Amino acid sequence: MLWLLVRGLTRERRHWHEFPRALAERVPGHEVVLLDLPGAGSEAARVPWPSVRWMARDVARRFPPALRRPRAAVGLLGLSLGGMVALELCRLFPDLFPLAVIVNASSRLTPPQARLQPHAARELLQAALTLDAVQREQRVLALTSTLPEAERQRYAALSAEFARDAPVARRTLLAQLLAAARFRPPPPRSLHTRLSFVCSERDAVVSPRCSRDLAAFYASACAEHPHAGHDLALDDPVWLCERIVAFDRRPS
Repeated sequence: MLWLLVRGLTRERRHWHEFPRALAERVPGHEVVLLDLPGAGSEAARVPWPSVRWMARDVARRFPPALRRPRAAVGLLGLSLGGMVALELCRLFPDLFPLAVIVNASSRLTPPQARLQPHAARELLQAALTLDAVQREQRVLALTSTLPEAERQRYAALSAEFARDAPVARRTLLAQLLAAARFRPPPPRSLHTRLSFVCSERDAVVSPRCSRDLAAFYASACAEHPHAGHDLALDDPVWLCERIVAFDRRPS
């Protein structure tokens, strides 16, 4: 089986850091495919339309040949805004994705102040207005990660390199925020995918309530990490891989 990974707000495939390798090591024989959302990474030159449905169709347009094979079976992992796009991909391609793991996502099932917590909104605005790339990434990681400061500094330097190489326009940030704010999850009857939800109890961006509400909406399980931040794939990649492997092996 292939695994398709989709990141979230203004983040690109390189922000997965060590996670794809960790996942590939724990699911031998499986291939990991990374695709950027429009407006980030390889797609940084394009400003997205503020719609999760539009973003999902844009990602699908760039599916590699391996995902287009007849009877292909693809596991799907979406983080934050990527989780919303993942749910929409499951609706668009009901026979392609037999299972999907949705991490720290949100929807209009939950009140707005829980979907983007007020402190997080202020910090994201300040980060967007910070000109120095390293300082900007330090602010972002202080909000999204619970790693020790020394590790956050190292990842901030890497993220600053990504930003200099493929800068994300402020218009992209606004479009992605608006798309997330508008997102309504597809009706359960429209999905044939087996879903699992994951959240971080110390998420300072999106309240864990959002994942719990989505899990209840789809009558699915929700695993909760006790101390990771919003970027769970960065804070504890091994734990997340273990949840994915357990979900993959669980009987339908």
